[in-house]
Amino acid sequence: MIDMLVFRCDFMKVQNANNELQIEKIWPDFRLADLSIPLEQSIDNEGNISNISHPWESIPSSYESMAFKVFDHRYYPLDCFFIEIKASPAKLMQGHNVYGSDDIYDCSMHLLELLCMSNPSVSERLDHDTWRLHQIDITYSARAKDTNEARLFINALQNVSYGQTKSRTGFDGTAYFGKKNSRLKKIKVYSKAQEVLETIKRNDRRVDGEIYNEIYTPELIQFSEGLVRWEVSLYARYFERLGVSTSLKDIFTKNLFTPEKLQTYWKNSTEDLFKALKGQSMKTLNNLDIKQKLRDKYSKTSAKTGKTSTVLADSAFRTFSDIRRDGWVLACESMSRSNFFRHLKMLQECGVSRAALQNMTGLNDGAQIIPFVRFIEVNFCSQYPENYVKPESKHIFQPLRLVA
Repeated sequence: MIDMLVFRCDFMKVQNANNELQIEKIWPDFRLADLSIPLEQSIDNEGNISNISHPWESIPSSYESMAFKVFDHRYYPLDCFFIEIKASPAKLMQGHNVYGSDDIYDCSMHLLELLCMSNPSVSERLDHDTWRLHQIDITYSARAKDTNEARLFINALQNVSYGQTKSRTGFDGTAYFGKKNSRLKKIKVYSKAQEVLETIKRNDRRVDGEIYNEIYTPELIQFSEGLVRWEVSLYARYFERLGVSTSLKDIFTKNLFTPEKLQTYWKNSTEDLFKALKGQSMKTLNNLDIKQKLRDKYSKTSAKTGKTSTVLADSAFRTFSDIRRDGWVLACESMSRSNFFRHLKMLQECGVSRAALQNMTGLNDGAQIIPFVRFIEVNFCSQYPENYVKPESKHIFQPLRLVA
């Protein structure tokens, strides 16, 4: 799927006669304020204004917003004057990016139309023939057994590197590869279910959050369970080195970003990393039975609300996981003794002996070895739910129609 698009377009130049009476094209001499956009500026002690610029701004849509910014370097050595727009097409079109479209024309036109319709004063001054791709995020998913296994795999990835593809420090359930400021490519691997749950929690804090969360149906949340997302950000320079044009006109007319070619770009850009993962494995704890036994025995249902709480059971399970990972002594020292021994009693009542717990010294005890290759087997035909029917594209490319 196309997870992110970043486009740039120059402002239209005007004709001007130079000192030798030759006609040349130069940047138009109008103020940024004429574009009806908010501006930032600096004012010195004498009241002189300088450094006038346009901050990043959001254009709202039915679901998510699109960011845009005007970059004005007409009077600097850079000699450029352009607009940049960026958004997730999937979020613009359907409100989420658990899965999404791989139709480059339809995705692109959602962004361009939103700009033109919301900011006509800007759009009418653009040279639409110069629209070009600056960045594209191509994302495909593999599937783990569950979200916990996905998280363990991704955390293990943070120690992997191969050739020029080296890992960077990531958060829990997220791994990054490639330089942070790379102008070629970057790779992000993350657990989609975790991101979905965090998005729902973040929406809950919004005044209109309930409306946004209607998109996240139980079926959508279930589909995200166990998804390992491989997100590749490819920049204009990457395609320049491949000899692939980033002009939107060329992309549309020459079919440079068909679904099949998107898969090829993604495969080529992840090749080094996948080579590093082949033959490697990770160890995971097979502890789902213990977790379920604790929940069956210690979950409590409120007589007033009818809701079931698993807080006590899950707390004991975390202690069990700490013992298996760090050993008895470190786990005991990490919490109050009363909590530790209360959880110990609960575990014993669920069939885990004290002797077995005291002899656990980490992942080598009862761990299951899982090859990494399982998580890099991406089935391009299983990127959507089984009953999903792709909607017809809102924008159908016509070869004689220009981008405008």
